[in-house]
Amino acid sequence: MKFLFWITLTALSACTQMNKKSEPQIVPIHVSNEQIKSCIDYQKTTLDKAYRVVKKKTGSEIIFEDRSKDARKFLANFDQTKGLVKPKAQLVQNILASCNPELIKQFDQEYKRLSDCSLLFSELNYFQSLAEGMRKYSWPIDLKLEAKKVALDYVAYFTEGNYPLLNRLVALSVLDELSVNQVINKDLHPEIKQLMQDSRNYVEGLRSKLNNEPKLTCNGLDVIRDELNYSKSVGGKLKEFLKRI
Repeated sequence: MKFLFWITLTALSACTQMNKKSEPQIVPIHVSNEQIKSCIDYQKTTLDKAYRVVKKKTGSEIIFEDRSKDARKFLANFDQTKGLVKPKAQLVQNILASCNPELIKQFDQEYKRLSDCSLLFSELNYFQSLAEGMRKYSWPIDLKLEAKKVALDYVAYFTEGNYPLLNRLVALSVLDELSVNQVINKDLHPEIKQLMQDSRNYVEGLRSKLNNEPKLTCNGLDVIRDELNYSKSVGGKLKEFLKRI
């Protein structure tokens, strides 16, 4: 993320500010326990309430709420910010910008605290079942259009920023579900599938590096930098997919 600094008044100070702009910046993160509780409550009352898991002989099926009135409510209540993904991402950027043993200890503690609420699995179930619901339910046209918009807005959210690869892989999976269910271009599916496979291969390689670093240290932050760089490339490909819809 790039930041705008002080407006300079002289050519000399302008040169100084340009030098400072290239330096890593620390952005204070303040997430209250109430925000974490709100995140957990949102998961229970909106995301997980929007679908149900039906067990069958062949496995389990995730089914989105089919009643139009309730489906509208769950779509209206969807809130990308509840998952605290931005403060989590900034927390990582802060430790990458400045690290020492005390700071990395604080980072580890704070990241674990924020991770008390993790919405990725629920969001994936929410959108996978929603995509299938858009195909098979006799919803009004305006409701299907709203569902499509919420899903695509979710994907678009992760085309920018310094988000972890896992967030973008969930967004990629959402886009794939929309394609498989022909909510969007079905011809995108093979390309999305290939990108997902490439990403899985990358994750396997990353896992072997992490096994050599059982405890996070300042010296081990290069693995995180590499992962974020790869994640950014996936975000760029997500953006290209969206342009073709």
